[in-house]
Amino acid sequence: MKRLSLLCAVLIVALMSASTLFAAQIRVYVSEFSITGAANKDELKTTLQTLLASRLSSDSVLTVDSPVGADVQVKGSYIAFGKIFSLDAVAKDASGRVIARSFQQGESQDELIPAAGKLGQALAAEITAKVKPGTAMAPQPVPAPVPAAPSDVVRPAAPRPATDVVKASTTSDIVKPQELTRTATGGWMSQRLTGTLIGIAPGKAAADGTQDYYLTDEQSLRLYRKGDSLKLVAEVSFSPRERVIAIDSADLDGDGIPEAYVTIVDGDSLASQVWVAEKDSLKRVAAGLPYYFRGIDLNGKDHRIFAQQMSTDRDYYGDVFEVVKKGDRYELTAPLKLPRFGTIYNFNRFRDASGNVFYVVINDDGYLIVYSAAGEELWRSSDKFGGSETYFKREDLANIRTTGDQFRWIFLEQRITVTPAGEIIVPKNEGMFVIGNNRAYKKSSVYAFTWTGSSLDEIWHTKQSQNYLADYFFDSARKELVALEVVKKEGLISKGASVVAVKRVE
Repeated sequence: MKRLSLLCAVLIVALMSASTLFAAQIRVYVSEFSITGAANKDELKTTLQTLLASRLSSDSVLTVDSPVGADVQVKGSYIAFGKIFSLDAVAKDASGRVIARSFQQGESQDELIPAAGKLGQALAAEITAKVKPGTAMAPQPVPAPVPAAPSDVVRPAAPRPATDVVKASTTSDIVKPQELTRTATGGWMSQRLTGTLIGIAPGKAAADGTQDYYLTDEQSLRLYRKGDSLKLVAEVSFSPRERVIAIDSADLDGDGIPEAYVTIVDGDSLASQVWVAEKDSLKRVAAGLPYYFRGIDLNGKDHRIFAQQMSTDRDYYGDVFEVVKKGDRYELTAPLKLPRFGTIYNFNRFRDASGNVFYVVINDDGYLIVYSAAGEELWRSSDKFGGSETYFKREDLANIRTTGDQFRWIFLEQRITVTPAGEIIVPKNEGMFVIGNNRAYKKSSVYAFTWTGSSLDEIWHTKQSQNYLADYFFDSARKELVALEVVKKEGLISKGASVVAVKRVE
């Protein structure tokens, strides 16, 4: 009994000490940053808010989620001129008196996180020295409600009662609006594959039900065969100078076996290759091709390979061409002039019920844009889509004083698919901190839209995966979405791991 009483006394003292500690902390609220000169303003203002709040927290400073009851309120701003940026912050006490100011500058986006850390340390030191805990801001009085005057504005109807809400099935990978809900019949996932893989493309589908896949990382091409699991059939490696950035496939010679079109950057130029599965091995068909490759189903029709070139000063040069195989040679034909922001890796084309042609593009900021055939912007999404960690670098000495980097980073974009039914499929990768060259996506989903004549309306999306989506393709004949996901990123010691997931869309 004495031991129990002693234990209770110790616990009470500990709780009182903890209470005293929290009471002695200065409560600080960090508001959203104001952003000037940056493209991704909405994402950046909350990201910097979270970042500075975490850097301010210490034994003497407690960051809170609301200005109500806070002893100090911090307002920050981010201003960018090219690659150079400035982080500025001002802290005010409960009476509105400025008690601390600080700023940090950087010459590239790689310096943003360290700059936020230094900014937080400087502010925390001044706040601790000048503010006493418990001087919280008094809540502002709430004005009495004023009777509403008659209005011509029609407000949205109240939310439907809970009984009208249809819950998505826990066994389905597809979430659809109530009126279009159908059953998704599950899916399939491979075993963990070694390495951080970046691309996938379909190979030969055999009569016995097996399916070949071409998969690649930055330095190799692999041939896998899908049965009950994925079996590695063949693998080839590329030289250290050669960096794989994309893979696509198509049966251009009509022999029933799709060829793999591997886009490779060698130094500062393109040196792409073509391979094909030959029994249980890989055979090189062509090398040193100065093209980017992409497999696209224009208007949801036949799958074809398209190509684009680069020049000494432009990453994507000229029109996009269809690739035609004639014997042992490849020729470019039927040029496509893309609308603004369009490159071979971020566009597709579709038709409406009347046969009118439209282009859909993911711009540099991640927004979906629909253009008319004449290049007029018709619609732009309010949410961001796409997002890729795959990139290559080109020397950029002309801008080194502005960027602080002798190289220019070029990130590829996720493919946009148009199905025979006219659906437009677009992936969406998301991450907590994705700015400039700092990209670390943590979760993903895939969305399908239809064109209404005025906007893109969602018709279904996959359940959110807790993995980064590196690449995918849609098999319209089987109604399968085949996704390549990275389950573990490559580290100093680990090579990373990836999986292939097949999801039925019915």
